[in-house]
Amino acid sequence: MVRWSTILKNTIMYTVKQGGIIHRGDLIAVSNGNDFTIGIYSGRGSSGGTVQYYTPSGVVESKSWWEKYQTDKAYAHNGKPWGLTRIWKSFINTPRETRILKLNRDNITDQETIEQIIQAKEILKEFKIIVNY
Repeated sequence: MVRWSTILKNTIMYTVKQGGIIHRGDLIAVSNGNDFTIGIYSGRGSSGGTVQYYTPSGVVESKSWWEKYQTDKAYAHNGKPWGLTRIWKSFINTPRETRILKLNRDNITDQETIEQIIQAKEILKEFKIIVNY
């Protein structure tokens, strides 16, 4: 029999080689082809096989996109409430402890990225996701 606490632990945190344990809301860098993507850790997939994260720009753009289309009568989601499911989420199908790095505030030096993280932090706060920045 699997305990609920074990399931919860496996879906909320993840351990990486560089940075240790990551929790929901931690900043991460994800190896994506030839580049790194900055993300905000969301958790594990329902089966525990994926690592899910929000890109700061994706959070900001999702909110902007939703607001814009609330005034467009032709848009199918017009009038539907703003919710976490409206925010674009990225994932890694084959996560490994060496493919994700835990970041901290000092690792982020690009001004545009900093501004996006701050905006994403405010947006995600609406859903009780505390971004550790």
